[in-house]
Amino acid sequence: MDKQEKIRKKKIIILDALKQCLQQDVYSRITVQDVADEAGFSKGGLLHYFPTKEEMYLELMEYIFNDIQYDHREVLKGNLESKEKASISALYGIERFILDTSTIRIFINLVMYAYEEEKIMIRLRQFIRQHLELYQNIIDDARSDIPSRRKSDFDAEFTARIAQMIVLSTGLFESIDPVPMDTMNVMKYIISLFKG
Repeated sequence: MDKQEKIRKKKIIILDALKQCLQQDVYSRITVQDVADEAGFSKGGLLHYFPTKEEMYLELMEYIFNDIQYDHREVLKGNLESKEKASISALYGIERFILDTSTIRIFINLVMYAYEEEKIMIRLRQFIRQHLELYQNIIDDARSDIPSRRKSDFDAEFTARIAQMIVLSTGLFESIDPVPMDTMNVMKYIISLFKG
């Protein structure tokens, strides 16, 4: 194993520890020492890999957001019809942001931190825009398969934002106050938005 691979593995251990901390507490109460303890590192050892708290959070965002985007694109690969892409995308969003409350807790923490640190906000905006564009592309594909007289009056970007808001806000509400919900109905509604 080369030096770069060893560094990457150590960073992943630290980022996984930060994720654990964010699932249990609020970002503002989590110290570098807390993350170091969770990762099994000394504070100095952690700072060797991430000289600042912001760098650690930025790399965590890259780690999480790239993983989400990669996984989402992977489930959409293949010779799928647009209606299948809409269904799979809605199911992926529900699984990642509604059923997995740890993801939404981390996401909420990152949003709160972004309001304090511009570097974090810039990366968060990029992720939100990329996520929106992915939804918009699915909607554009789905609309290309239906007659123009049946297409929604709303443009694809607006419709994609509504779908995005439903997925993210439902995940937020479910992480705070879960209620018995038929996730299949949520999925059907999001699919209907994708199909425009």
